[in-house]
Amino acid sequence: MGGFLKDMPNNKLVTFVLSYYNQPKNVLIRHLSLWNNYSSAIKNHLSFILIDDCSKIPVSELIDLNTHENIDLSIYSVKDDLFCNISGTRNLGAFLCNSPYLFILDMDTCVNSKLAYTVVSLAKFNSDKRNVFKFTRIVPSDKKHKKHKKPHPAVCLIRKSDYWNIGGCEEDLVGNYGYTDPCFWQRAKGKVKVHTFKKPYLLYYPDGECNIKRDGSRNKRIFKERCKKNNWSNDCLRFNWKKMY
Repeated sequence: MGGFLKDMPNNKLVTFVLSYYNQPKNVLIRHLSLWNNYSSAIKNHLSFILIDDCSKIPVSELIDLNTHENIDLSIYSVKDDLFCNISGTRNLGAFLCNSPYLFILDMDTCVNSKLAYTVVSLAKFNSDKRNVFKFTRIVPSDKKHKKHKKPHPAVCLIRKSDYWNIGGCEEDLVGNYGYTDPCFWQRAKGKVKVHTFKKPYLLYYPDGECNIKRDGSRNKRIFKERCKKNNWSNDCLRFNWKKMY
């Protein structure tokens, strides 16, 4: 696999942004193993940002960084323990991204080589357009799972400039669960064109979901208010972080 990518200059087109928060070690290793096993033709155009969202056991204690020297990997740690800081970590990843596109990932959703090739290809041929690409999941272990062959609400390929033109993720949601994705896509209306791919698939693994309290009532009220009044917040990165690697 590689095709036309082999003939392209080794410039970074896409940055994978993944935030980690207390999932089992094997879930984290699953992502890293897939990234490491991409072909050189794909990896030449990818960077990876892993954000440890103030986990109880830091990422630095879970992985051997020396085994990942063949990918362009950077690791950052959030220093403030904020509950459900999903909006914050996505904004941090977009802020740190040094490529035209970022690819927002979740811990429960992985990208195989076929999809990685597609992601790079889309970035190459849509560099001057306001297109955002979303993807469909399959659940390898359970074809009857409720999320099997359903679009992922968050995982997407988006230009960094479009992400910030939308306004980033709403950090007024931090501290409570839910509505990060509905807020973002509501803000995105009229600013980007969203396309959903059925294939190639994202790989969804239920063990990657974080075990947290999932009461979305407070954030639902914020979402409804912001939709009604269009008074979205642009106050981003309300926490401290540091580079680990």
